[in-house]
Amino acid sequence: MAPFFTSWLPSFLLSLTAIAPAAGKDHDQSRGLSAAKIDTHSHVYPDFYRQAVIAAGWVPGPDGNAAPPNWTIESHLAFMNQNNIEKSYISCSSPGTFLEPNDTAAGVALTQQFNNFTANLKRQYPDRIGFFASLPLPSTNEALDEIDRSLALGADGFIFLSNYYGLYHGDPKLKPVYDKLNSSGAVIFIHPTNPCPRNAPDVSGTERLDYVAPLMNVFQAPTLEFIFDTTRTVADMITSGTVATNANLKWIIPHCGAAIPAVLDRFIRITSILGPKAGSDRSSVAYNTTTAIELMKKHFWFDTAGFSMQSQIWTMHRLFGANKFTYGSDVPFTAFPAAIGLTGEMNVTLPKIFNESEIEMIFRGNAQGLFS
Repeated sequence: MAPFFTSWLPSFLLSLTAIAPAAGKDHDQSRGLSAAKIDTHSHVYPDFYRQAVIAAGWVPGPDGNAAPPNWTIESHLAFMNQNNIEKSYISCSSPGTFLEPNDTAAGVALTQQFNNFTANLKRQYPDRIGFFASLPLPSTNEALDEIDRSLALGADGFIFLSNYYGLYHGDPKLKPVYDKLNSSGAVIFIHPTNPCPRNAPDVSGTERLDYVAPLMNVFQAPTLEFIFDTTRTVADMITSGTVATNANLKWIIPHCGAAIPAVLDRFIRITSILGPKAGSDRSSVAYNTTTAIELMKKHFWFDTAGFSMQSQIWTMHRLFGANKFTYGSDVPFTAFPAAIGLTGEMNVTLPKIFNESEIEMIFRGNAQGLFS
């Protein structure tokens, strides 16, 4: 997500924040709002990656944002202590590790460097840090090799951007990757990136956004396109049969399900009526809303990162039980003080919907079960 909050963090968000005790081995395991958290949506931004992103043309910041995020492991751990976070599962955010569309060697090298970095943080802080490995997609053969290497490094799961230069998650080209991950019952964390038509120009960096993201003269890309692209790839996964076929895979969907609750009826019911488009490389599986929700309950978890408390969580909790949500901070793309402010919003809203035991599940228990 974009670094929306910097010096202009609204004071009312900070007023909601209760500074929690430091988390760690002796973390508070209380119930409800006092429960320690497991963060399934957090990122790192090391200097070598910052330099690679800039060299690939992402200026002034990634995805056209105003600036790169500020991150160090010391600031990350301090945030965790202040926000009563027991453990963070870290990953690479958009634009990912395959920064030049036609340079596979560079994509593989940066992917490996990033995975080595996060694996090393896990080794240094085994009780505090886990990590989702990146893959050098859209190069599927190299991705297969990196799955093995990442598992040997101790990866807790894998991060998939919502598309890789137009390769969305229902694409049959991903079948060998899914087959391998399915065999190990992997967790896949989907993270949004910018939309991409199949025939978009081979342009990298900020210049690319004018070709692939509508209204770039109006909005920064993460404002709308991140949410829509998450929804687009999830719809592709469901209707193509990808989710049902890979019975052992578990997916974390970011930002409280993105726009899924608003469009679920439409894409499910229209697909069941119209079937696949002529010439499509996808199959098209017919669902009704009830069977689609049951499928999602089996395979999907939804993190609470971002602005999810005012409306999304209210709709999502009608569709999914408390056991399907995990805590997410989205730091440092949401600046550390702002993420604490958003936790304050959760502290106000969650008790209106869930009981103490359910809140503990959302903050900690569901993630514990997911990674067990």
